[in-house]
Order: sequence, then C-alpha cells, then structure tokens
Amino acid sequence: MSTISSRFQKIQFRNFSSAATIDGIPVTFIISKLHQLGPVYLDDKSTSFAELYVNGIERPFWVHKEWLILQSSFFQNIFETIKTNNSIIRITVPSPENFESLLEFLYDGDSDKLYDTLTQDNYYSVWKNIEYLGLGPEIRAICIAFYQNQVDST
Repeated sequence: MSTISSRFQKIQFRNFSSAATIDGIPVTFIISKLHQLGPVYLDDKSTSFAELYVNGIERPFWVHKEWLILQSSFFQNIFETIKTNNSIIRITVPSPENFESLLEFLYDGDSDKLYDTLTQDNYYSVWKNIEYLGLGPEIRAICIAFYQNQVDST
C-alpha cells in the first residue's frame, strides 16, 4: 500500500474522468483492484491512514486514503489538508445511520450487498449521503436501479 499512497500524494484527483490515469494506469482499473483488496483492509486499524468519527455514530472507522480519495470528492478535499498518518477526522453526514454501508461499498465494490441494504424508507437518506460525499457514478447507478425497481414502480 505504501507505493500507492506515495503516488496519491503527488497527484490531485479533482474531477478526474473515466479516462484519467495514474502512472499510465486507468483510475477505474485501480479502483477495481482496490475493491478486490478492500475486505481485508476495511476498518483495519493496523494499516489505516486515519481514524474517522461520524457524528451520530458511536464507534470510529479506520480508513485508508487510497480507497476514499479516488471515489469521493468530499474525502479528496479532506485528505488534501491531512498529511500525516494516524490523524483523527470528524465529519457530519446528512444520514449517519446509512453511512457504514456506503463506506463498505467504497472498500469492496459489492453492488449486490449495497442494493440489499436499500429500502423504500432509507433510499432518500442514502441518496443524500451519496450527494454530500460526492460519490461516483457506480454507486449512483445502484441507487438509481433500486429507485426504478422498487420506488418508482409503486
């Protein structure tokens, strides 16, 4: 992970397109590889970059810069100001009760698992978090599919 981290520190990811590359490697390919590794690193204190506290959630999350900056404009902005490991980050999101499933998706990319967490009652709250965190088109597509299949059809 340290090689990837050092490359990320040199590159600014604002508004990257699907054609964006890091050292000639497409960002979408890097994200797919991170998703393969994600279940091992999800909430792993020993390898984390920072300790994340979300207002409204009692426990901290141990997060890795690599997963978050490529998939969230919100976290891109946060990590621009944080340069050292073991930092403590405190954030507020519109719907904290739906944050953990989104974070898990950023690590594992499991569309089916995220889709299964959506309900007609929480859909709008999840969407507000997605917008607030500036998450990418893949996660938005999952929510749109849920809306079309479950919400709009009623």
